[in-house]
Amino acid sequence: MEALPEKTNRLPQTLPEKRQSAAVLLYSGTAKAIDVRRAMVELPEVAKALTPVEKYIFVASTKKQIAEIDDETLIAKTGQMFRFIAMDVGFIIPTENRNDWTYICTRLLDLLKRYYSQLTLSEVKLAFELLITGELDDYLPKDRDGNAERKHYQQFNADYFAKVLNAYCRKQNGVIHKAYKALPEPKKELTPEEKRYYHNQTVARCRKVFLQYKYTGRFVLGITDGMLIYDWLRKLGFANEVAGTEDDRKQAFARYMQRVARGFVNKYEAYHVQRKGTDAPELDFTAYEIARDKEIARTFDRMIADELQIDNYLDFWK
Repeated sequence: MEALPEKTNRLPQTLPEKRQSAAVLLYSGTAKAIDVRRAMVELPEVAKALTPVEKYIFVASTKKQIAEIDDETLIAKTGQMFRFIAMDVGFIIPTENRNDWTYICTRLLDLLKRYYSQLTLSEVKLAFELLITGELDDYLPKDRDGNAERKHYQQFNADYFAKVLNAYCRKQNGVIHKAYKALPEPKKELTPEEKRYYHNQTVARCRKVFLQYKYTGRFVLGITDGMLIYDWLRKLGFANEVAGTEDDRKQAFARYMQRVARGFVNKYEAYHVQRKGTDAPELDFTAYEIARDKEIARTFDRMIADELQIDNYLDFWK
């Protein structure tokens, strides 16, 4: 697998150290998913578990994400990339009115930034390579004859791109899950330094989310933030126990249907959930998450109203 460039002045890690580092990141629950993948990319266990095509997908997922690229660079790179993709899939680029092609590129770039910022440009290019070679057939919508719908019908637009990228994301999820399963579990006991590091990372994240909410009104939670912050507030005795209400389940159902529309849910499961509506057990966890996050916001509001100083309730380990 392609190795990532070394970005620090530390001595290169040995293979056992790389295994442990990647495993600790994965099982800590506090690391970004892309950082875990970057730590895994050089491990032979991961390479052995993946097919050649899956290796390309996994390595592409470790590059710089669209969200990390500045607009000027993004405009320059995607302009050329869209042209090459159009050539590969047989789309005839408009020549009579250059504004048409400019609009297409602008619209597609907006789509990438808004809905696919977690992908890398390498993955976007790879998605269309996989489309052409049939690697995405199992994840694409089917035509009336049951065949994968690969055609663009001379419509190089947001709908076409979303169809392809949604299919790619579903395949990518399977590849990453396969790679995670190949990763050895870490040693059961973390070192004191590792425990202190991850504890302080969690405490710092709680502080940042609270202060951002207090001074900007923005309530933004990462993937694991809700669980960690709610647990912190419960230990302080500030947050109440939660149970999803009917309104929470309605919101959970709406989120579920958004995932269905983007192609992230198996159609048979989606049919089952649609029939049961808000009573579907598949919505239980999402409804709980929604209720939990609301309770976090309510608790923050009470803390702000009572003028509690956040630093008095944070326990950084030295």
